[in-house]
Amino acid sequence: MFKSVDISQRKLYRLLRDDKTVWVLYLDIVKFQEVEFRYGYKICRQILEEIENEINHTIKQQRNLYLFSHFESRGGDDFVVYFVPGKNIHWNITEAIEKWVIPLEERFNHRISKLVSEKISLRSGIAQCINEAGRSPDYLLYAAVKEAFLLNKSEPDPNFFARRQEITYLIEEPAKYLKAAFQPIIEARSGEVFGFEALARIPSSTCFNNIADLFPFAEKIGQLYPIETLCRRQAITSYPSISHNKERLFLNINPLVLIDPEFASGHTRKLLSEQGLTPSDVVLEITERSAIEDFSTFRDALDHYRKQGYLIALDDVGAGYSSLQSVAELHPDFLKVDRSLIKGVNADPIKWALLETFVTFSKRIGCRIIAEGVETAEELRTVVQLGVDYIQGFFIARPSFDRKCINPAVKEILDVKHRLKSAEQNSILSMVEPLPLFNTHTLVNAVETYFRDHPHQWLVGITEDSRLVGVMQRDRLFSALGTRYGVTLYSERTIPILMDTNPLIVEDTTPLEVVSSLAMQRSCSQLYDGIIVANQRKPIGLVSVANLIKTMAERQIQIARGANPLTGLPGNLLIDQEIRQHLERRSTFGLIYVDLNKFKYYNDLFGFQQGDVAIKMLSEVLLNSSCNTAHETFVGHIGGDDFIIISSSLELEKLAVNILFQFEQSCKQLTGTESLSVALAGLIINTAEQNWTPLLVSERAAQIKKEVKAIGGNSYLVR
Repeated sequence: MFKSVDISQRKLYRLLRDDKTVWVLYLDIVKFQEVEFRYGYKICRQILEEIENEINHTIKQQRNLYLFSHFESRGGDDFVVYFVPGKNIHWNITEAIEKWVIPLEERFNHRISKLVSEKISLRSGIAQCINEAGRSPDYLLYAAVKEAFLLNKSEPDPNFFARRQEITYLIEEPAKYLKAAFQPIIEARSGEVFGFEALARIPSSTCFNNIADLFPFAEKIGQLYPIETLCRRQAITSYPSISHNKERLFLNINPLVLIDPEFASGHTRKLLSEQGLTPSDVVLEITERSAIEDFSTFRDALDHYRKQGYLIALDDVGAGYSSLQSVAELHPDFLKVDRSLIKGVNADPIKWALLETFVTFSKRIGCRIIAEGVETAEELRTVVQLGVDYIQGFFIARPSFDRKCINPAVKEILDVKHRLKSAEQNSILSMVEPLPLFNTHTLVNAVETYFRDHPHQWLVGITEDSRLVGVMQRDRLFSALGTRYGVTLYSERTIPILMDTNPLIVEDTTPLEVVSSLAMQRSCSQLYDGIIVANQRKPIGLVSVANLIKTMAERQIQIARGANPLTGLPGNLLIDQEIRQHLERRSTFGLIYVDLNKFKYYNDLFGFQQGDVAIKMLSEVLLNSSCNTAHETFVGHIGGDDFIIISSSLELEKLAVNILFQFEQSCKQLTGTESLSVALAGLIINTAEQNWTPLLVSERAAQIKKEVKAIGGNSYLVR
């Protein structure tokens, strides 16, 4: 038996080398385990023998149709048949199932009719094996058997061979069949374009409905690497005509592709260089079409690309395989929150809470959040309010082959939100909860059903032409329906008959103090009703009085905690917050670390009271100097004799010179200050050139402080 198999295999190899085509047919029995359960092992053994007999018989009967044919059992109910079609075959491979398998199945069922009382179905997958230069025949046959096996186990695809042919054309002539579209990713604070995600498109395709169908099929037939490589090349070569001013290019990468020798060998880096780009301009977006099984190996691969300058984004967070383990193991620079979490986030408390959690989590690990799939103004307002860093979606702009303008409505929304997001504005938006909406045509019983299905929702909004005209409180509705004739009177009528037409509605620009005052001025019966937050009467969400009171109290405590008791300047909490806000804006800014030289000696010599006087004097010098800058300048007191100043990078040197001059003048008014001097460590932070974190800012400033203190006397150093 084994000798005959060897001979048959060698003959197949010889025919392949002679450029003959081999058809590989993989057969098994549909739900064979269930058949075995119903009829037992012995009957199933006879069924398998009969199918072998019928396959052998059919091959012998049709021997004149083929140059060569061969059959082998793969164990159990799996069989492989090899055909080398001859000139006598008048049907092609796409008709093989109809011409060969279906008649075989009918004859096989006739054979076993005495064994079983039902029809046994065969499942098939067929692949074509053609000689390729540089590939051995055994490799080609193995790949064809594997492909036939995968087709056997998957759903039937009537367009399989047409799709495979289209992929062949695409690989041979990518410039003709493949194009790169680009969708902008904008900064949430400024609305400026941060980068573009490259998206492959096959405009003239007749077999693939969209690009999402292409990659699974390419993986099925073993062509994923070449397809991904071509998409990557097309994106890189097309990008210079799209981008301006160091905008980042987001490239989708399947995890498996990271071990592709062509990618790892530096070919991609070379292609980037040819287009005037560097790895630091590129974000590798891990698409996770399949689960990452070996995180250790994969993390090593990512480190290799990070060292070259690439940034890493984890795509589809919140969906599919993108788990929290991926975030913990891979330490991405960006998290792209999936559309499934963004859709309807403005009115879904669960999605709202999840996105808020992701944002908080990202801040703690020094990562940035991209909300993808934003398609409505309400979704945009919500994701910005919750603090995402970047936004992508149809509402911003659709993917395009050339650079398109951002939707003008986006800038309008973001300008307002940027103003409201700053801590100084004390925005009511910081505590808004989702407000489910119903229109004025909704029946009372529909709202009742909603409240019963959502036991924690206590208020809904009623709109007409997208503007809020009233609210419906849970208690008020059930109270009305609970009266003797309530259900009869109201259930089939529209909701306006019961809604509150005069709720407290505040604009999203209203400061917390004003909202609190308005809420407390209401009558006792309305004192604890929800507060509706709107933008030009278009509802954004609601705020509970309990949350409002809690936030006001926390804010007062935070202010008290944040100030240094000696100088009254913002302390470490507010300093950290200020640095983070500047980093999140992705703008260039300057920082000066201020330190008194020989302060311990001065303090020990003249006493702590005189030491406190010196520290207060320095704080006044810093405040006075900051008032003379053209840009807004922040002065904070780290503690002891250490201070920090955050200002425009353009004025940093001028500010440092002014501080040294004023300090020298002020020292003349204090006893024993001849030994005191001030060291200024200046640091210019360009977030476009490096991925800064508060910890990295602190470390760099400390390094420069060490250098400037070594100079001695009143001195400054700006890096």
